[in-house]
Amino acid sequence: MPSLFFRHRLAQRLLLPAAFVVACSLAVNAAQADSETALPFGPGVAKINVADERPERPLSGDIWFPTPTPERHSRSDKSKVWQMALADTRGTVADGTFPLVVVSHGMYGNTFNQAWLASELARRGYVVAMINHPGTSTFLRDADQARELWQRPVDLSRLISFLIDKSEYAPVIDRNRIYAAGHSLGGFTVMMLAGAEFDNARYRTVCDGQDLPVACEVLSGWSVAETKDDQAEMATSRKDDRISKVISLDLGGTPVFSLDSLARFDIPVLVLGSGRADMLNQEIESRALATALPGEKVKHLELPDAGHFDFMGVCKPEGYAILEEHEPGDEIVCIKGHRERQSQHQRILKEILTFLDK
Repeated sequence: MPSLFFRHRLAQRLLLPAAFVVACSLAVNAAQADSETALPFGPGVAKINVADERPERPLSGDIWFPTPTPERHSRSDKSKVWQMALADTRGTVADGTFPLVVVSHGMYGNTFNQAWLASELARRGYVVAMINHPGTSTFLRDADQARELWQRPVDLSRLISFLIDKSEYAPVIDRNRIYAAGHSLGGFTVMMLAGAEFDNARYRTVCDGQDLPVACEVLSGWSVAETKDDQAEMATSRKDDRISKVISLDLGGTPVFSLDSLARFDIPVLVLGSGRADMLNQEIESRALATALPGEKVKHLELPDAGHFDFMGVCKPEGYAILEEHEPGDEIVCIKGHRERQSQHQRILKEILTFLDK
């Protein structure tokens, strides 16, 4: 259900109910979207399957794109908890070439967690693509694949190659404007894609003792970097030079990055953190990340009163009560999840567009 990179026990508690995972599929800031009638494009969406030389790790997901019909979209409003994203499932791609944004979901999340953002970006002239990461997504949980955490940035590189070289969308993608964004564990993933490297020695040091960072509990639970071979794979740079900008949305995992690799960053980075800090310690996560990156390359914003789940979709007004009754404990995802989250989405979207449009 939610895309998380925080305490393993809570993550398991929140992410198990499949019915609510499906229900949250296409959450969006509907109030904002409905009021913006002057946007240049409509939000088209279609399913994609990556066809490449890796059949043992199949990748599938969704691609959002600008359509020439901004007035044509609908909402599949089937969830009692979540608002749905505006989408035209029959739309065609508008003429022109557009920047590509690949988005990585969080721990046991899925391609729909940031559908609200994909829909809004498509309406403003972006192609947005997401895949479900095998092993660490909602319906593709596998302990051995989760252990191979280095595969997540590789998934995104495979997605990019497929889209620009083999897919029907290749002609409309501007190869000089390829960006990456990720939430929570997805933030960790896109930072690796952009050049951050896993530091085995730092991981051992940071994750030895009391009051461990969230990343330590998750990585240990997945048996990450326990063998020499896995340590070598984790420490290998997964940088994709096609990425020219990267966006971190309340990431988890900064304490296990190599500080040298962060200091060498050569592309712009937008680091957005949750001011409410309800799940992650900002001092060792987003703040530490921004401090470690070259000052001229990073823009860091801690969104006032934003929580970890505000980078996901908007809850309906009754969403909190429904979850509290049927899935006690899960209602945390809808705390300040309606009008307050709509306002947070407006701020998040504004900051992302300002960063990408420079």
